[in-house]
Amino acid sequence: MTPFTTLTGIAAPLPLPNIDTEVMIRISRLMEFGKGALGPYLFEPLRYDADGAEDPDFTLNRPAFRTSSIVIGGDNFGCGSSREAAVWALLDFGIRCIIAPSFGDIFAVNCLQNGLLTIRLPAEEVAALAAEIAMDDPQPFTVDLEAQTITPPSGRKLGFPIDPGARAALLDGLDEIDQTRQLDAEIGAHQRARDAALPWANGSLGRGVPRVLIMAGDGVGPEAMDEVKRVIDWFVSNRGLRVDLHEELYGISAWKAHGAVVRPEAWALIDAADAILFGASGSPEYDAIPRHHWLPDNLLKMRSRLDLFDNQRPVRAFAGLEAMSSLRPEIIEGADIVIVRELTAGLYFSEPRGIETLDDGRRRGTNSMTYTSDRVERIGRAAFELARRRGGRLCSVDKANVLEVSMLWRDEIEKLHAEYPDVELTHMYVDNCAMQLVRNPRQFDVIVTENLFGDILSDCAAMVAGSIGMLPSASIGPSDVTRRRQALYEPIHGSAPDIAGRGICNPVGSILSFGMCLEQSFGLPEEAKLLDRAVQRAIDGGARTADIAGGLPAIGTRAMGDAVLRALDVIHHETKPALVAAD
Repeated sequence: MTPFTTLTGIAAPLPLPNIDTEVMIRISRLMEFGKGALGPYLFEPLRYDADGAEDPDFTLNRPAFRTSSIVIGGDNFGCGSSREAAVWALLDFGIRCIIAPSFGDIFAVNCLQNGLLTIRLPAEEVAALAAEIAMDDPQPFTVDLEAQTITPPSGRKLGFPIDPGARAALLDGLDEIDQTRQLDAEIGAHQRARDAALPWANGSLGRGVPRVLIMAGDGVGPEAMDEVKRVIDWFVSNRGLRVDLHEELYGISAWKAHGAVVRPEAWALIDAADAILFGASGSPEYDAIPRHHWLPDNLLKMRSRLDLFDNQRPVRAFAGLEAMSSLRPEIIEGADIVIVRELTAGLYFSEPRGIETLDDGRRRGTNSMTYTSDRVERIGRAAFELARRRGGRLCSVDKANVLEVSMLWRDEIEKLHAEYPDVELTHMYVDNCAMQLVRNPRQFDVIVTENLFGDILSDCAAMVAGSIGMLPSASIGPSDVTRRRQALYEPIHGSAPDIAGRGICNPVGSILSFGMCLEQSFGLPEEAKLLDRAVQRAIDGGARTADIAGGLPAIGTRAMGDAVLRALDVIHHETKPALVAAD
């Protein structure tokens, strides 16, 4: 974050008590905008009338205060929720310092973590500073953090207290993560000593039992998720799996039970989860719900809120299902691809967007596709790392012959390649890639691409597997200070409302999504392989739901789950259980 040393700027008086974080930035704006774009919506209920016009009497709307960098506030400034975005909105507007008699505790911590200085002074001192502000021609204040003084227009100097650790962090521009990184050597030495003393604790389970949240969602999601829960129970009973499991309604079921597609209390469970097992989203019943309750899409919101930028979609030809594909068996035989899709930027999230009516009566719809170099770099790095662990080949897909955003994409991927000389990098236009996936899918190992292209290509690639119902996915966030990466796991088949409730959907995509969870969130790749083998054994034994029956007798969702569980029993007795639990 930006170091704070000395600040000279206009101070705006906002003496209202109990200005809470919802007043600073409305939750609805966070569904549309992120950090860096919140300034225009700071104090929105105070700055604008009901019709959207500026209130000329509000301080920050007055010409003299539009460039304020200091706020003189009232008591309990920043009370309410723990919304860090309130601080982002202040910084986006240009505010770097707030002086008030008291602050909401969590708000003050969030300010420190983002480089915004909060100064607590007695109420009478705050009132005296506010009195020195000329409303028509305000003169600058100076805040000197090194000297711990405030100099108002009168020229008098006023000292202020601050915690020494907080002062040092602001002066150096270090948040908690940066401060922790300064101790990398000491932390590394401690971790190595701990690993040597407790070798069983090297995996993620050594850092605590993973918290898993199940959200079955809409359509066929609950039916498929019932089979996933049976598989989880099997691993707990037979392989010693330890899991802190919770379940929460989502979508139409949540609306019927709570009057909300995602009830407010559920977001705390979502934030706390190490892994989310998600079913599906989408139902014709949404049409009967007021649109503002479900737009923007809550699944997109979840992806953005947890920053689940790394979407991995494995696609392979399952032995015995070659005839299910519209492609010839010799084309798909041996195909094994992972499509890495950037999931939190691009066309689905960028601004401006919307539908407007032009002056001549025509309507215009707008969506924007934007990427910054850092977002391309991090998804590119994830793809290079995956390719390094697999076949060593990465194909980056773009439309650089037409789109500037793709030109940037290709440039950044090329720069990153210098760090991965052992990985073979190729580039391909998206239209050609769509053709090549059905012409010769075996040429691909790992494909990396942006959000929209990845959405389309992964559905196209589903024909390699013969059915979209067979395919899992993982959406993974960045590492936090504990090296945890939050993740959401879901099949890619959607809610399929036309067959929902009939007990005939294919649960394999959901079951294999839990397999990805075993590997990525539990750190148990051997258990994931065991589940994968069980699915293949069930198929080899003739288990087929309607989408993969191909003339054989079709079984229902429950029976497919039974077949996988029987295969797990057989393989379990053939293998030594992996060590998955530790006290």
